[in-house]
Amino acid sequence: MLLSLRHANPQLHLGVREARGLAEVAAEWIRRGVSAADLRRALISELPRDGVRSAVGFLRHRLVQKLPAPVADPAPPVAPPPVREFIVCEGEGEEHVFRPAGDETLCGPCAREANRVYWAARRAEMENEPDPLPWRERVAAIIEGEQGPERGRGRGAEAGPLAVPAVMRASGSVRDAATGA
Repeated sequence: MLLSLRHANPQLHLGVREARGLAEVAAEWIRRGVSAADLRRALISELPRDGVRSAVGFLRHRLVQKLPAPVADPAPPVAPPPVREFIVCEGEGEEHVFRPAGDETLCGPCAREANRVYWAARRAEMENEPDPLPWRERVAAIIEGEQGPERGRGRGAEAGPLAVPAVMRASGSVRDAATGA
């Protein structure tokens, strides 16, 4: 590689003896993980404007000064986590064992079946509950509760606008239709 530098730039022409003298320093670059192409690029890039007076001196200086930091020894491989022991599944059906990933007591298929049963029961409970009141009926019930049963019943158009609960008036979330306020 050192002998081929003259093809990139004639100023970097080395003889065989000079290349052998620099080979050990160049080999250190390779040992530190630098590819031959990257080493070549580091040596021929950014040459001085006034030219190279001594190719061997310039290359020796550059090889020593730009030498990359040593590569740290790779970390020792991490041991895999210990294999957990088999435990007996607490699910329904025939007794069987499984290897838990955490602290579970049901194997995967039994856990899925238990979840299916749980959610089927929840769905049945929800179907038996009455539907929630629409928001208009809930607001009307709140208004009726503030006015009392005697004032809330039998109101007609002549009775005036509905009273707005104090909570809604304070928050400013209800506007009066007549005034826009």
